[in-house]
Amino acid sequence: MCLEKGGAASMDRQLKYQVVIAGAGPAGLLLAQKLAEQSVSVAVFEPKEENTLGHDWSDAVEKNALEAAGFAIPEAVDGRFAGSLVKRSEEDGNLFEPHCIAPLEIRSPDLSCTINGGVEFRYITTDRKVLGLMLAKRAGDAGATIFYRHRAENLLGNTDADLENICVEGMRVMDLEGRQSFDVYAPVTVDATGIGSVLRTGLSSASVISRKYEGAELAYACRTVRRLDTRRAEEDDLIDHYRYGAYKGYFWTHLHHPDSVDIGGGVREEPGRVDPMTIIEEMISNRPSITGEKLRGGGGLVLVGKSPFSLVAAGFVVVGDAAAQVIPTTGCGVGGAMTGALLSAGVIQAALKKNDCSVKSLWPCNYVWFSGRGSHFAALSALKDILQDLSHEEISFLMKKGIMNSKTLTPAINGVFAAPDISDISRTLTSGFSRPGLLMKLNRANSIGKKIFQHYRKYPDKWDPQVFSRWVEKARSLYDKI
Repeated sequence: MCLEKGGAASMDRQLKYQVVIAGAGPAGLLLAQKLAEQSVSVAVFEPKEENTLGHDWSDAVEKNALEAAGFAIPEAVDGRFAGSLVKRSEEDGNLFEPHCIAPLEIRSPDLSCTINGGVEFRYITTDRKVLGLMLAKRAGDAGATIFYRHRAENLLGNTDADLENICVEGMRVMDLEGRQSFDVYAPVTVDATGIGSVLRTGLSSASVISRKYEGAELAYACRTVRRLDTRRAEEDDLIDHYRYGAYKGYFWTHLHHPDSVDIGGGVREEPGRVDPMTIIEEMISNRPSITGEKLRGGGGLVLVGKSPFSLVAAGFVVVGDAAAQVIPTTGCGVGGAMTGALLSAGVIQAALKKNDCSVKSLWPCNYVWFSGRGSHFAALSALKDILQDLSHEEISFLMKKGIMNSKTLTPAINGVFAAPDISDISRTLTSGFSRPGLLMKLNRANSIGKKIFQHYRKYPDKWDPQVFSRWVEKARSLYDKI
């Protein structure tokens, strides 16, 4: 069991809670809410100010994750969402955009074709700023304390050790207003700091948990929400669509309202990559109804990689982007973050009740994630890494031949790994006979993805250093084949 130790914080300031959380994103705030609802004393430390939570745009978020978090999904009426939570305009304070994508049109990278039938889109477009404020209010109303303008700096306790011997006791926090640091102690400390994983990566002696995200695990994405000239909109191509596989990523247009449209895209972060904004400007120039009036938007690095092999240590849990609970094939992370928070909340509460926050007691956070949702994300990460190196021409060929179709893309875009059945493979071999090299790449991707999926399904259900070490060794060998 990881025990607390006393110690003087700088400026004689010291706080104690049952759970402390670094980061007020969707994962951190939802976790704080669920713990506080069970009378757990919990504090969240966030470097931003309250009114700057969330990105200044709307993101696609999985409906089932929002429902599980307690949000009512509006009904679709005549192809549009309607209800009290649905935005009437780009500027109002409601949560959901009204456009209902059913199905999502998928275009080839070279724009030579569109896949038949489109893709079932299991998301709803959600205003990130409104979501952040709503989650913060819910957490506060439940009894969580949120410290804005406070940045987590590092972990306290025995942090320079392997996974078996790590013992986290809290974290050091910087008050950004007073420019003073102080220590916060808790039986459980949570890293919800996002892509930078500020606390997790400080456990440098335990590579199974501390690995930094880099290379192909990162994408660069940006978007702009523009005002439309409604008199010319009908003449333009403003259909909701993904240009999937373009420039080692994808691009889109989403018609939020009759007078506003979201245009964006993301590509793999690597030397020499295309600037996605260049492609976005080309898309805009081909649609005269899109004006120069910018309503919202922004961009930056997006995580599309896999989780570290463990998300827990004694007294420590990782959630959200810090845990890579993100769909690798799209970069959508809000739904996975909230799912991870909900799964972790019950485990943390049970550990606190037993007064045992050891790695053994927190291990179910790992098991329920990796043997379930995480197994899909792990397999999709492998699939993405292999297929992302295909050229525009190769991906377009697969779409034209019906090999990459609505049946194969629907699960991948929705964060589900689905290995093709025998009939799919037979059809693939027949359709792509003229391109044996391409078929070998495709079948190799599916084969490795399936093996990784099956391996994660067998994630150790209990903490055992030897069993876990063997599991990690095999996982690494599978990823090495990529």
